Amino acid sequence: MADPTSPDYLVLDVMDSLLGGSFAFRITSNIRDQKGYTYSPRSQVGTRKHLAYWLEAADVTTAVTGPSLKEIFYEIDRIRKEPPSAQELKGIQNYLAGLFVLKNTSPDGLIAQLHFVDSQGLERSFLSSYVQKVMAVTPQEIQRVSESYIVPSKMTIIVVGDKAKIAEQLKPYESGQ
Repeated sequence: MADPTSPDYLVLDVMDSLLGGSFAFRITSNIRDQKGYTYSPRSQVGTRKHLAYWLEAADVTTAVTGPSLKEIFYEIDRIRKEPPSAQELKGIQNYLAGLFVLKNTSPDGLIAQLHFVDSQGLERSFLSSYVQKVMAVTPQEIQRVSESYIVPSKMTIIVVGDKAKIAEQLKPYESGQ
């Protein structure tokens, strides 16, 4: 995955928020609002020094483990195949811009932002240009980074639960199938 020093990192951050990193977007809308499988699914682009990874997490009941995975992969496939609409993208860009401003309104928030920049070896301009760069992301860039970095065949799926009760639901997601 593109680490924070890559030009693709901010595009991935926007893609993540659109896919599942915010409360009102695709995966949440699908498995929470439409299906009622969980209350708070979430995704994130996690970082370590010069490393980034994407993860999705959802606390679901045993009965809907397989159906939840199916819907999560449906949304992943959809974002890889179809760029978001300009309206959908604008909504998430406005959300991220507002969130960025809120993160920087407290001393702790500002220290966390500076720590991120310093620990990743980024220029301080990362912070001053963040909103402008987020607002410049295009639907085609979202699709491009999704195709490049969010690759289902390379994903590791971790499921916690009673294997005897969910084994059949997991068969479509086992390696080699």
